[in-house]
Amino acid sequence: MNLKTDSLSKVLYAIILFGLISLTGVIIALPWVMPAIFKDSTFYSMVNHNVLLILLYVTGIPTWIILWMTKRLSENIIKREPFSESSSFSLKGISICAIIVFICYLYTCIFLSATLGTIVITIGAFMVSLISAIIYRLVQVAIEIQNENELTI
Repeated sequence: MNLKTDSLSKVLYAIILFGLISLTGVIIALPWVMPAIFKDSTFYSMVNHNVLLILLYVTGIPTWIILWMTKRLSENIIKREPFSESSSFSLKGISICAIIVFICYLYTCIFLSATLGTIVITIGAFMVSLISAIIYRLVQVAIEIQNENELTI
């Protein structure tokens, strides 16, 4: 079981590194790639291009931060320190960044034309924020219990 957990943590770490590298490339190349991808899309012709670009940057940067914090969490799991202040900080950061993404896409659903993709992203960002906030609180309680156990021994 120990070997399986270690290999899964390392696979997660590799996937996150690939995601960070890919997202960095997309964020940098977004102004040049976006017109090429959406050239025949009716949605792209209806929406102001600058507003869409700003939305993608405002949500892309917190998503990059979420991946970075997830990388830190997986490092803590690999080091066998899942209940540490670093994990707690990472979970809080993930929750805050997911709320930012949720608010941006909620704004998009309300004031711009809502497509199925934006609705799915909105619900997904809300769920990520909710779950990470719950896990953040659980880690805080685990840290408190761990500190109490260390004091009694």
